[in-house]
Amino acid sequence: MSTDESTLALVAAGSLDVADVEILQQLASLVGASDPVPAGLVDRIGMALTIEALHAELAELHLVGEPALAVRADETSIEAGTITFTTDVLTVMISVHPEADRVRVDGWAAPASELSVELHQSGDVTTVTSDADGRFSFSDVERGPARLVLRRPEEPQVPIVTPQIEL
Repeated sequence: MSTDESTLALVAAGSLDVADVEILQQLASLVGASDPVPAGLVDRIGMALTIEALHAELAELHLVGEPALAVRADETSIEAGTITFTTDVLTVMISVHPEADRVRVDGWAAPASELSVELHQSGDVTTVTSDADGRFSFSDVERGPARLVLRRPEEPQVPIVTPQIEL
């Protein structure tokens, strides 16, 4: 081991003193001001890790029909009436209906069967069970980002997770 490597090993093995902590706090403050963590990033990372841990089947998003035009030129989200998600094992279509300042979500899954359907939104989870024809609905839903997690009775440990959408 060279002299430089020995010195580095000794410094690395040492504990932080008050000056070290102050420098690290100033660095964190500088980075936080110049490049803050985007809103919702921690939640998205947590969901991605959860999905990976569950070995979930991810549904692919397909918009159906003509989405409404954005009100402002800089608006990036669109409002679609009907959205279809597909995987190798399941196809799910949802229809989003505005109800005052909230929405109603009606859905159909094929092949038809009773499924556990979870609506994940802002840390809250609402669960319903589809009927034998694969139909389900969520009423009085708050507008905002959401995703569905569907569980088939034959493989409940392998959820089908949709991409996040704006309701």
